[in-house]
Amino acid sequence: MSKKELSIRLLCATAIAGFALASCVPATPAIGGIVQGAVYGDLNGSGAIDPGEGLLEGAEVTLADCGPNQTQVTAADGLFNFTDLPEGTCQVSVAKAGWIFSGSYPALTYPVPVASNPDLPTSFSLFMAPVMDFIPSDTPTPPPFVPSDTSTPPPLVPSDTPTTVPSPTSATPMVTPKADAANCRFGPGTGFSSVGGLNVGSTVPIHATIAGQSWWQIESPQNPGTFCWVSAAVTNTFGDLSLVPIVPIPTGLVTSVAVTTPPVVHGYCRGPNATTFNAIITTNGPVTVLWHFEIYDAGGTWLNSTADQPMVFAAAGSQAYESDAYKRDCGSYVVKVVTTSPNAMTGQASWTVVQP
Repeated sequence: MSKKELSIRLLCATAIAGFALASCVPATPAIGGIVQGAVYGDLNGSGAIDPGEGLLEGAEVTLADCGPNQTQVTAADGLFNFTDLPEGTCQVSVAKAGWIFSGSYPALTYPVPVASNPDLPTSFSLFMAPVMDFIPSDTPTPPPFVPSDTSTPPPLVPSDTPTTVPSPTSATPMVTPKADAANCRFGPGTGFSSVGGLNVGSTVPIHATIAGQSWWQIESPQNPGTFCWVSAAVTNTFGDLSLVPIVPIPTGLVTSVAVTTPPVVHGYCRGPNATTFNAIITTNGPVTVLWHFEIYDAGGTWLNSTADQPMVFAAAGSQAYESDAYKRDCGSYVVKVVTTSPNAMTGQASWTVVQP
């Protein structure tokens, strides 16, 4: 079966109960999605934004698979903003003479797959490194921002090794906890999962911030090479904060997918024998997840699917969905729960229908 045929089958599924597929015309996707973000100059090619690295002008950002292809060229602010997009999954690529794609935040494959959802804008960052250590003369300097404070709940005490505290007169933007260890979260807000922490006495460089400078992005003390966010309300800073690049607030990602079903159903051959499925999806932050069921026989042949449906997360956590009864003849089968946005993950379980 072609990808186009499978897509039509997904859209034409009439209900989860029984997974009956009707002959129909594919539904017209909703319009109004927004895909936006910023392009940064990753001068040292580290795959992240380090102090002194800022927004990149003149980068060509191309959006594909969301209707006609579109390209925007970033101005001095490094920003791009595609609007009025049909709902679905888009592909984003970036190009600039003398530069090459070096990473993204959140870290995704390339071209970068992103969701177009009329109910929730998608924001992310793209990083570009100079080719062969060539630093163009148009490397930008990020503008200053005025900080503001917000509150966060009591922090989780992590285990990490304090770093050497540089001189408060250093221009490098740095951050350190005020009185207690600070939670370090996947995104800038208490709705994101805590993925580590910054101990009292530890002082680390600030890699990025959001508009208002209420949260600071740092390299995770527990997982070097990854990044997380600490609240400005529970930390002190010093250095030149005008050097800190601003990035869009990311959405959460799906971190696990599972499905359960009774392993054995006792029934009668040549008759419909009912079973149920329980899907469990977990995210690390606020996000709208698009997902569906798929059914296969024991040999891996596709039998049935449902259309994508949304599961809305106001904060990190898990949600469950129990299906109506699904009926099959005697035999062995596999059920999969597949997420298609904001990232693809799959969980599966098997069951067998037998006659007593």
